[in-house]
Amino acid sequence: MKKMLIVLLLLVLTGCATANRPYPLVETDSEEVRNCRQVARFRGPDGYRFWGPPAVIGDFKYESAVKAKAMGATHIHWRIGGPGMEGNLTGWAYDCTGILDEKATDREDNW
Repeated sequence: MKKMLIVLLLLVLTGCATANRPYPLVETDSEEVRNCRQVARFRGPDGYRFWGPPAVIGDFKYESAVKAKAMGATHIHWRIGGPGMEGNLTGWAYDCTGILDEKATDREDNW
């Protein structure tokens, strides 16, 4: 019984240690990336699979962000679409290199 508890404890601790992966992109809204170059679109789970355990959505988002980063993206915007239980998740990856820096400079100049 003690061995079973130790194994269970180790599994729980391992799960917690691997869950804190650094997110490779900046999550943003559609307004922030409107002037950026679109890199890719990632269509995620839809229908009843979309409403599955949060780990499914989390893994999809992380893996999509890693792929987008490899394609040169700097930002990602998530959109949920579809009616009711038939909804789906789509990620839009953008390259905003230099564009958002210019916006920040413009804001500072206006003050």
